[in-house]
This record gives sequence, structure tokens and C-alpha cells, in this order.
Amino acid sequence: MPHISGKKLGARPPRDGTPLADALRRLGFTDYEARAYAALSATQPATAYEIAKKAVLPRANVYATLHALEARGAIQPVTENPVRYVPVDPEQFFRGVQRDTSDLCEDVVRAMRRSAKSADNAYVSIFRGEQDVRRKLTEMIESARDHIWMKAPVGLIEPHAAAIYDAARRGAMVRLIVFGKTVPGLKPHKRLQLIPHEGDGEPHGPPSDRMLTATVDSEGMLIASFSGIPKASFARDYSIVYVIETLLLHEVYLAEIHSAFGDLLESKFGRQLGRLRRKYRPRGRERPVLEGAEPPPASLR
Repeated sequence: MPHISGKKLGARPPRDGTPLADALRRLGFTDYEARAYAALSATQPATAYEIAKKAVLPRANVYATLHALEARGAIQPVTENPVRYVPVDPEQFFRGVQRDTSDLCEDVVRAMRRSAKSADNAYVSIFRGEQDVRRKLTEMIESARDHIWMKAPVGLIEPHAAAIYDAARRGAMVRLIVFGKTVPGLKPHKRLQLIPHEGDGEPHGPPSDRMLTATVDSEGMLIASFSGIPKASFARDYSIVYVIETLLLHEVYLAEIHSAFGDLLESKFGRQLGRLRRKYRPRGRERPVLEGAEPPPASLR
């Protein structure tokens, strides 16, 4: 009977759990490739035998693994009889991996856009966290060809001032309906229109002081809340985009009406149309429009 050691026959070698090997696996290296590369990086130059011993790899597999790493351009032989290996300059190699991965991701995105069905536009995407919300908004602004319409307090628009100006300079017509007077950092441009909300730009308090609404080229819309953890909904569906753009257009109309008939509107409906808001606001939204605003007349209660 053959002698059987304490090791289980056919047991797989232990997995190298070093941070380098784990990172290499995430980059697409096989388990053997990651372990061999990590071992070589710690002891170089090294022979196939030395690498197999340090990485705890079967000698029958290490030669194929090293040939695969050499084909990747990750390692190279530096001596003969015996052959010893060293890693190729890591910065040079991994910068190339970075470029190739980025190009591959772009190719995948383009391919998916070409193959996407029109029904996919009906989906609403959710973005959570300020970084993701602002990244999506920046993407929308940078893709604009015809127009950008946005409604928000100036403080929420300010981080995108440079991108908005660049869009106007590219030829997009930008209309910003703002709570406030000016957007810090936003340069003037003939295709950039700043429209004070309801003619005066005065803040209305929550939730409008933490909300941002934007549409681009009648092709996409985003509604973001920066209250608590920022969150945004994005959609391309034509019916949804149409409704949001119509609402923004009516904001523009209302600002024009206020600029022409502001005193008359205030005497009839109260400051910031307070009487109308109280009359038509749905149940559960009875908060006052302004602190200390006058109560509505009996005829509107």
C-alpha cells in the first residue's frame, strides 16, 4: 500500500490572499497568474521552480502560467539555463492595462447603446450619494447639443457653473430658473439666460431649497433632492421628459408674467402667490409659504 501523507490527496493549493494577488484577480488575472506574479514581485529574478515553491503552485502548472504572464507582457525572462524571470516595469505595464480597460469599457457602452431596445427608455434610474448625482448631472450637461433647462437654488447650480458655461459656448441654449440672484462662478454668455423664479428669485423654503430639476435636449430629465443623503431620478422616456419640460416652460412663462404684472399679482393673490398655494395645495402640504404671511381671505378658505 502506498504511503499517504497527512495532506488530502487532490487538495487544491492554498489561495494566496495577499493584497497584490487579490487586486490582480480583480484585474482579470487567473488565480495561478495572480499568485505567480505576486511571488515573483517579492523574489526577483526567480526561476519557475522558485516561483512555484513560493506561490505554492504545482510545478506541472507553473510553466504554462509563466508563459501566459509573459504573453500578457507582465513578466520577461532575463537569463537562460536556468531561465529566470522579472516583472516588466509595473508602471508601464499597468498603465497599459488601465488604458485597455478604459477603452474596452467604452466599447461595451457603445455596443449596448446600439443594441438597446427603445422600450429600455421607459426605465427610471436612481442615483444615490452626492458624488453619483453630480456625476450624472455633469454627464447630462456635457452631452447637451440643443438646450439645457434647469431649476434650482443657486447654491446647487454653482458646482456645475463651468460645465454649464462650456455648454453655452458649444451652442446649447441654457435657461436657468433660479432661487437667488446670481450663480457664483458662472460667466455670462449670450446663450445663457438666468431667470429669477417667479420674477424675484426669492427662496420658498423646503423642499424647493434642496431640489434640482434639469432636462437636456428633450431627451433626458433628472430630478434630484439634496435633503439628507442626495438622491436623483433620471429618465429618458419621452412622456416623462415632456411633462418635466412643460413644467419648466411654465416656470419661464410665470417669471415673464411676474416681471410685467408683479404688483397686480401680489395684490390679488398675495406674496409668492400665497393665497393660490393655500387654496390648491394638496392635503398634507398645508405649511405656510412664508413665515408671517397674511392669512387667506374667507372667500379662499
